[in-house]
Amino acid sequence: MKIAKLTKDWLWAALARAIKTTAQTALGLFTVGSAFTEIDWIYIISVAGVAGIYSLLTSVATGLPEVTTDGELLVDVTNPKKEIYLLDLSKTPEDIKARKYIRLKVDTTAELESQE
Repeated sequence: MKIAKLTKDWLWAALARAIKTTAQTALGLFTVGSAFTEIDWIYIISVAGVAGIYSLLTSVATGLPEVTTDGELLVDVTNPKKEIYLLDLSKTPEDIKARKYIRLKVDTTAELESQE
């Protein structure tokens, strides 16, 4: 089982996902045509809350694709005449070739030296 690395970005992404799951579950439990007073609010809050907790636990167990990366693209934009780029991959080139896409984190605050 893969346990997610808890970071600030991960926490915000997991919470956003859990809130969306909770809201979608609550919406799915409403009966169209019911009056406001006929809705069993305790039941809806209970089931939606369980769905939100399940979402958080799933994020811990499986990770979140929106915060995982296959590497880092470092960009030095401090030189106005020439931008310098460095690609730092956490996967092997063979792994990268076998994929249809890769996820990169872009760091525009990197200070790189020209290799020229």
